Amino acid sequence: MKWIPTQEVEPSALRGVVSGRFGGSVMFVYFDKLLQRWEWVYGGGGAERIEEPPELFLDPDWAAAHPRTSPVVRPERKTIRRKKSAQLLLEL
Repeated sequence: MKWIPTQEVEPSALRGVVSGRFGGSVMFVYFDKLLQRWEWVYGGGGAERIEEPPELFLDPDWAAAHPRTSPVVRPERKTIRRKKSAQLLLEL
């Protein structure tokens, strides 16, 4: 088992819950084939819609047998930059 980029694996081929990694966080995720979306599964039977995780913890042989057939189009994330506040001087 090792971390495989999600863009290399066909998500509809996944069966059940797998570990997904978002930066330094690891969570249990699965791909809902009916709704065509990723979901985070947490304790108590809850699930929440999430973006596609960048990496999945899978068997390399399984990942090689199920390559992604369609290209992945990821939206570009814009960074939010704070503007430096301008100092206002009032002279009397």
